[in-house]
Parts: sequence; structure tokens; C-alpha cells
Amino acid sequence: MYRSIEGGLRHGDRHLGGARRMTILIVVAALLLAAIAWATALFQSGFERRTAEQAAIAQVTFRAMMLQQYVARTLDAANIATLHVADLDRRRDGGALRGRPERPALISGPIARNPAFLGLSIADARGDIVATTIRQPGRMMNVRTHPAFAAHLLRDTDALFVSKPGLSRLLGRNTMWLSRRLSDPNGRFDGVVAINMDPAQLTGIYDDATMGASDVAWVVGLDGVMRSRRTQIQISSGEDVTKSGALGLQARAPHGSYVGRDTIDGRPRYLSQRRIAGYPLFVSYSVLQHDVLRPARLRGRLFLLAAALVTILDALLAAMLIIALRRREKRAVELAAAKNQLEEAQRVGRIGDWAFRLNSDESRWSPELFRLYERDPVLGAPSAAAFADWLHPDSAQCHWDAVARTLETGVPSSWEVMVRLPSNAVRHHLISAVPTRDEQGRISGLHGTTQDVSERKALESLRAEVAHLGRIEAMNAMAATLAHELNQPLTAASNYLSGSRRILQMPNKAREDAIEGVEAAREQIGLAAEIIRRARAMVAKEPTKMAPVAIAEIVDDAIVLLSAGERISGVDVRQSLGADAQFVLADRIQVQQVVMNLVRNACQAAAGAEIPEVVVCSTRAEDNLVCIAIEDNGPGFPGEAEQLFSPFVSGKPEGLGLGLSISRTIVEAHGGRIWAEDRETGGGRVAFTLPGLA
Repeated sequence: MYRSIEGGLRHGDRHLGGARRMTILIVVAALLLAAIAWATALFQSGFERRTAEQAAIAQVTFRAMMLQQYVARTLDAANIATLHVADLDRRRDGGALRGRPERPALISGPIARNPAFLGLSIADARGDIVATTIRQPGRMMNVRTHPAFAAHLLRDTDALFVSKPGLSRLLGRNTMWLSRRLSDPNGRFDGVVAINMDPAQLTGIYDDATMGASDVAWVVGLDGVMRSRRTQIQISSGEDVTKSGALGLQARAPHGSYVGRDTIDGRPRYLSQRRIAGYPLFVSYSVLQHDVLRPARLRGRLFLLAAALVTILDALLAAMLIIALRRREKRAVELAAAKNQLEEAQRVGRIGDWAFRLNSDESRWSPELFRLYERDPVLGAPSAAAFADWLHPDSAQCHWDAVARTLETGVPSSWEVMVRLPSNAVRHHLISAVPTRDEQGRISGLHGTTQDVSERKALESLRAEVAHLGRIEAMNAMAATLAHELNQPLTAASNYLSGSRRILQMPNKAREDAIEGVEAAREQIGLAAEIIRRARAMVAKEPTKMAPVAIAEIVDDAIVLLSAGERISGVDVRQSLGADAQFVLADRIQVQQVVMNLVRNACQAAAGAEIPEVVVCSTRAEDNLVCIAIEDNGPGFPGEAEQLFSPFVSGKPEGLGLGLSISRTIVEAHGGRIWAEDRETGGGRVAFTLPGLA
């Protein structure tokens, strides 16, 4: 940057001024670039924090709504159950629904089998349990002082009462009571019907759903007592949160999302609260603020460090900005994927409920049922004529006959129908219906559920076809090998007969040599007949015959059939059968088909080895099973070995993908299982189990 002063003092002054100006420009540019970098870094840090907060608020709001819907459905189910029992109690004849305190009646039926309920009991006006779903001999305790009973002595409403969690002496475990007042025909107090429920059931939607390490889902009563609190590793209930700010937030806004403090440890959290309509409860879902902001704070420090380095190296600014944009894009994709996963969790059930009344347009459909029939919920439940348009012609008569039969007999029933949806898709639905009766005991309508069982029907159809496909594959294999397989013994027989003919034409030759040649030809022709017999037995459509079968004979027959047409002569196929695993109880032909498939695949896999080797071994397994394994020293299984047992999935370019699928069907039909794995010493191993002989 500096020029020599040999050119004169006048040039020196001019260059000195130019250097200073350049220095000033560089300093100004550096300061300006540093200011831009620091401003960008500070802005990006704030943006990361806001983005993380918005994502956290959206997540807790979405999960709180899921929990709200689940709790409402759970309580509605209990409400319907108690209403049903109360209705039966009002219409009972001579107290048939109730027993005596010393011998309570046993309640059975769908309510007793509901897995969400630990038990259901009816107590009379004195507090004696006179009916229950809990099997316990002798007289049960009096519950007059129990909160779930005493609460109805102080009020005349028949609304469902949700008690605080507590220890049930009858069940010997922590439980919660959902109770309803029973009244006699004159409106006087006549007892209580109560449902025992595990408090953890209220947050049971997260039994399978993923929760973060700091996520907390809880259901709280407006009385300030925790009904159920769930984290990733713990479920609790009964905590008193009256002194926390949760009730204050709930009083100001029943539905909302906030930044508040945890009711247990007091740490700041992003939380969302939703009131349960019709019940003195609200739900909340929260995530620890520190865990949400920790990645954003870390990224903020990185941006600040980048801003410091930008003052030294201009290129680092562009690199850091590109990294930041890529990270932001990745976070957006991850957030979108997480949101889609949560939305998909709402549709896991694939079952909807419905109800309608006779001689009325009144009917009800659940939201999932609208989705099953691709109907806009704004349109409401369809009429009978509109529903008939969805029914497939092959199912319409069956459906209406089943409805009429249920209404006529009053017996709950189930039936399957085919429906054609507005998208022209044909689906199979399983409909279960239960009659609804009025106060006089007359059937006034139906209620029930509809479940999409299309996948199950498709699986049943596939299982029905897989045996047929197996026979076809066996016929193709036999057709490809019979020509070469029969050529060897027939050519040998022809040679023996020709030699015997020449011996007989020579007067100086002994006739014993000709007889020996004819006998050898007879043996070769017998071998050809045996090959044809085995091939015919493999493809014959015969019923499954379970009988004791020697494993060694099955393997020998399979090797004989494969050695002629499959070019496995270069592979050393050995047997290593356990002394206590020599026989199985199975259909000989079907098991031979499995062994042929597996030995053929093993030989093809080992063909590329320096010394190709296949070993068929058997060992004794648990539950009186015999494990048969085919091992090779080939390259092993690429990817997920379990996928190879799916239909039309093949590890060979020319394969149809049916051999292993058919083998699995045969093995499972015998009560065993089949699996594939890589050997520790290299190569692959396919094993299956079959019933052994006792």
C-alpha cells in the first residue's frame, strides 16, 4: 500500500493522505460491518426465543385440547353408564336390579366389562351396597359416610359427582368415584350409583403418546385437588394445589395459554388450560420454560460469537447466516413433522359412535364417524335414506334386516356392511347396535358403534389366497426342474439297457452281467417314478394332515428335488439334527415346501462364497417346540430381515417375493413362528419352530 518516497516529497504527502483515507474507510467499514453483525445477531437471538416460545405455546395448547377431549369422552362414558343404571333402577320390577346388603346383586353386561371402570356399585338410601360388579362374598361395607355418597345427601341434583382420589377399602387401591343420585318415583333420595375409576385413566391418552422429559399433563378439580398428574416417568393424584396460581388463572380465563409456575416445584412453564364442559374440572398441559429456551439460548450465544468473529473475518458472516438459515429450516421441518404426528394420533382409534330414535329425525354422530363416512360435520347426521345411498348393494338388505332384527328382539347384535364413500372408495364397517328403551321398557331407538375393519378383511382375503399362490409357485418350480430331473435317471436307464443288449448279443459274455445292467436300469426308472411322485405330492391340493414326520427325511427329499434343477451341486449341504429334535408333528408336504424354499435361498446366497456351505440343524425349544434352522455362509441379509417375509418383497431381482411369505403362512398355521437374522460369524440364518413330539 505504500509507495517509495524516491519520487519526491510532493508524491509522499499525497500517498500519505491516501493511506489515511483508506485506513479511515477500512475502520468505518469494519465498524459498520461489526454494527450490522451485532444487530443481526441480537435480532436473531430474539427471533429464536420468540419462535421457540410460539412453538411451545402451540404444542401445549394442542395437547391440552387433546387431553380435554379425552377426559370429556371418558367422563361422558361414565355419565352415560350411570344414567343407564339409574334408568334401569327406576324401571326395575320389585327391586330385581338390587340385592340385599348381606348378599348384593352382581351387575353384569357391557358396563361391567368396560375396561375403563374398576367397578360399579349401587348403594341404597341407608348407604348399604345392594348391587356391584365386584365379586366379593358376604356383606359389604356401609358407605353412608363416604364422600361420594354423602355429597348426594346435601344436594338434590342428579348431576354426575366427581370425587377426590382416595384409597378404596373395597378394591385396596387408589381410586376415584363418579357417582349419581338415585331417586324413587316420588323424587325422594333412593341411593347412589357409583363407578370406581383409576385416576390415571383420566390421562390415559398419553399411555402410548410421546411426552417430553419435562412435559406435565394434569386434570384438576375446581376444588383445587389434583385428579391425575402425569409426567414421562410418574403418575400421581390427590395433590392439593389450592395455593398455586392455577386456580386463579382458571377463574380469570377457563381456556387459555400462559407462562406460569409449576404447582409442584414452582419452576416457570409454558402451560395451557381447558375447562371440561359440564364438569367441575379443568385440564392443563405444560412444558418447562428452561427446556424450551435452552436450545434458543445456546443458538443465541453462537450468533453473538459469530458477530464477534465477523469483525475479524468478513466471510464468516455469510457462513454463519447460511448455517442459521439452514438450522431454522430444519427446525421448521421438525416442528411440522411433530405437528403432523400429533394430528395423526387423534385418528388412531378409527371408530365412531352413533344413536338415533324411532319415529324421529333426532340422531347423533361422533366426529370420528363423520370422518369415516367422509361427511362434513356441518351437515349433521344423515337421514336413513341418505345413509342407504352409502350402502353397497350386496350389504343393503343384510343391514336393514339386522336393524329390524335388533329392534324386534331387543338383543344387542353386530354385523358387517360394505359402504361406498363419496370418494368412491369401498370400505368394510363393523356395526354394533344396542337397543334404547323408554320409561315403559319399549324400544325407542338404537345406539352403538361403527368401526372400519377394511384392513382386517383385506388380511383375511390375503391369507385365503396365500395357500393357492404357494401351490402355483410349487408347480412353476416343478415344471422348471422335472425335465432336467427326469433326464438323468432316464438317460442312465437307457445306457444300462443298451449295454445289456450288447452283452446279450455277445455269445462269450456272461448273462449275469446283462441281468445286472437290467436291474440297474430298473432302479433308475424307479427313481424317475419317485421323482414324479414327490413332485405330484408337492402340488396336489390335499387337506392338511398333521402326523409325526422325520426331519431328516424331509431334508433328504428337498435336497433330491433341488439338486436336479437348481444347480446346487457345488454347495455342501449338511445336516446337524439334535438327538431330541428328530421328529415334528406337521403336514409333511407343506413343511417340505418350506424346507425347499429355505434351502434353495441359502444355496443361492452361499454360491458366491469361496467354499459354499449350508447347514440344516434342529434343536429342542420351549413349549414342546422344535426349532429348525438353515444357515449359510453367504453375505447375510441387507436391511430389515423381517421385511423379507412380507408378500411381494424379494431380495433377488428375479424373485416374485412369495416364497418366504408362503413359508411364514405355513409355519404360523402349524402354531410356530419364523424369523431371519445375520450370523455373528458371517452369513445368514433362517429359523422356524414346529410342534414336537412329547
